[in-house]
Amino acid sequence: MKNLSLHVTSLVVLLTLCVLASGCRNSDEKAFQPSPLAPGLYSGQSLEAVERQLKMMDGSFDIVMDRVPLSTDTRPPYRLLIINRKNQVLQDQKGELELTFYNDQLMTARYFPADLNAAVASFEHLQKFTITSGQSELSPMTRVWVGKDENQRGYIGWTDKKLRLKQDAWVRQYGQ
Repeated sequence: MKNLSLHVTSLVVLLTLCVLASGCRNSDEKAFQPSPLAPGLYSGQSLEAVERQLKMMDGSFDIVMDRVPLSTDTRPPYRLLIINRKNQVLQDQKGELELTFYNDQLMTARYFPADLNAAVASFEHLQKFTITSGQSELSPMTRVWVGKDENQRGYIGWTDKKLRLKQDAWVRQYGQ
């Protein structure tokens, strides 16, 4: 009887530890929720998922930047990939799409439409937001804004605020 009691107690302790261990996952992984970006795209999507979504499997995009530390780097993983696709149609608007991936998760989209005002109106209607004072928000974590790049080209941008904060924190802590 004593052996049975010891086995039951051991089993209860083991099960309790298993339950606690599964609940102790990294809170960022556990709490991550994809947030809408450009129409049809969500934060957290991989490059492969975006290629399928936008029918870019043939590699019909340019790599603007692919920043990866050396394999001997001892810091936590960091990859910043920026791709660009010319002649991308989003919601019947023609333009150029630039996508930024942080650690293989889609974080930011910038769209340079041929007609910025028409594109903003179309996206506002589709995604149910209103740009006021140059920006807006989409639930759960998207900041939407209208801006100009370094060449003064107008664009509409979407970024996942949580992923952006993670990237900024990495740069603050480990960047040189």
